[in-house]
Amino acid sequence: MSACNGACFDCPYDFCVPDARPSRLSKAAERQGWRQDALFELEELGDLYGIDPEAVRL
Repeated sequence: MSACNGACFDCPYDFCVPDARPSRLSKAAERQGWRQDALFELEELGDLYGIDPEAVRL
């Protein structure tokens, strides 16, 4: 076993965890992710209920 600190880009070891802390997204990235998720859900609901996505303004 080596003295791996997890800082390497493509670590070959399975036990290595590069950063235990979750990465924090910017507020804009959070909003964009939320918007993409919401649009996906609306498309799924439209398919379920037979609503034409072109007829709905999102």
